[in-house]
Amino acid sequence: MPAPRRSSHRASRIRGPRPSEPTHSPLPPAEVVADPARPRSVVDHALTRRHVIEQIRAGDAFAREDHCDADPYLLRAARHHGEATERPCPMCRANVLVHVTYVFGDELGPFSGRVKSSAELPVMAYEHGQFRVYVVEVCSECGWNHLTMSYALGDGVPRRPLKRPPDLLD
Repeated sequence: MPAPRRSSHRASRIRGPRPSEPTHSPLPPAEVVADPARPRSVVDHALTRRHVIEQIRAGDAFAREDHCDADPYLLRAARHHGEATERPCPMCRANVLVHVTYVFGDELGPFSGRVKSSAELPVMAYEHGQFRVYVVEVCSECGWNHLTMSYALGDGVPRRPLKRPPDLLD
C-alpha cells in the first residue's frame, strides 16, 4: 500500500476563485415592459382544443385516451387549487371545468412548476423579471385535461434565481 502524500503549504493553496465564492455570469439587459401584470407572448390553444374535441366526437379512441387521462397530481391540484369556470366539460358535460395555473421560470428557482392562483400572479409579476404561466383546464369527473393558454409575465428586469430554502422538502 503506498504511503499517503504529505501536503505542503503551497500545494494545498487554492488557485483562482474559491468554490464558496459564487462566480456569476452577467445578467442579460433589462426588457422594457409597460405593465408587468399584463400578459405578453400569449399562446391560445383554442384551435387545438377544438380539433381534439372534433376528433373525439368523430370516434377517435386514441384522442380520447390521450386527453381524458389526467394525472392524479393534476386532479389533486384541480380539486384543491383549481379555479372554477362557467364552462361545462366538453366530454361528459356533467361537470364544470376547473382552471389550474402553473408558473415556470429560471428566476423562480425551486418554486418553478408550482400551482398559483390568478390573484397571486400580479404580485409575482412585479417581483420577477420574466416567467411563463400555463393554464390547464381539467374535469375531475372524466379526466379531460387540455392546455388552454400560456403567456409571459414579469417586469423585464433579470434577477438571479431564488435560492432553495433550507426547510424545503423535496
